Amino acid sequence: MRSLSFIFSLGIICCSYALSQSKQENFNRGPLNDFSNQSLQKSNQNRNPEFIESDLGLQRPVDLKDKGFGYHIGFSSKLYRSNNAASASSGTGRVSGGIFENSLNNLFVLGAYDFEGTSFSPLFSIGYSKFSHFGDDDIDLLDFDTLQLGPNAFFQTSQGWTFRGGLGVMLDFAPNDGMENTYRQFTPTIAVGKGFSIAQASSSLEMSISYHFTNSNQVIDDLLDRFETGLLWTINFPINHFEISPYLRLAYANYSNQNRDDLIGSLGMELAYNFTSWFSANLFSGLSFRTSSEDMYDFGRFDVGGGLRLQAKF
Repeated sequence: MRSLSFIFSLGIICCSYALSQSKQENFNRGPLNDFSNQSLQKSNQNRNPEFIESDLGLQRPVDLKDKGFGYHIGFSSKLYRSNNAASASSGTGRVSGGIFENSLNNLFVLGAYDFEGTSFSPLFSIGYSKFSHFGDDDIDLLDFDTLQLGPNAFFQTSQGWTFRGGLGVMLDFAPNDGMENTYRQFTPTIAVGKGFSIAQASSSLEMSISYHFTNSNQVIDDLLDRFETGLLWTINFPINHFEISPYLRLAYANYSNQNRDDLIGSLGMELAYNFTSWFSANLFSGLSFRTSSEDMYDFGRFDVGGGLRLQAKF
């Protein structure tokens, strides 16, 4: 059996629609909520080397069969509360509420190849997530479904450096409005990362560069198009059946069709308990923020909750 570290890029999953005071503010959904959920999912990926649930980010070691082909599937269910479920800056759009999130992720490993000390693996991922909101009048207006898919190429050197390139496609749908396709995003990404050990803990650091081509029913076409650079740090502490996984992610976004620059961040922690290699439960919390050159987009949000996860590989 050969071992290959690679990235499971399942596309960007957002935490919630941005509910705000005007039509124009409602497009917060793209850059901010994408980011906060990426970071939350990053903590999840650290905890199990057999299957990676991550949607964007750093590699995890995965054992591939001798033939280099494989299939990984995972289902997660989370229940959590947010003090700003709409990811709104202020005013009537800023409401607290509960979120019930269910996700099914699939990864196809399309071979493993060696080139003079460098390993290469092509991947294809597809995932579907459903976000249901509760706890406040009309908060179900925030409900949405997300489909994400895309090919990725993953390289790892014998020194432990990793390089990846991929194309991500994300489609949002409104379940309370006849499953209308409300948001579309196409994202080419390149990234470089390095994994290392700290005592018994495993840690990883990655820097990524991406461009987001967007289209939304709520704003002018291309208004959310942006260039984004991101830095992600994760660490995993195993303690018997428990795993503690803090994470930090920062990103800078420059908008092509707006006079706007954003600094976005997420800081969080997950505590997981592994009942078996395929079933686990977790508690998590995360703080997300955005500071923008346009004050109307400034943002703060805190989420806390728990969930269950099933996973398998073939």
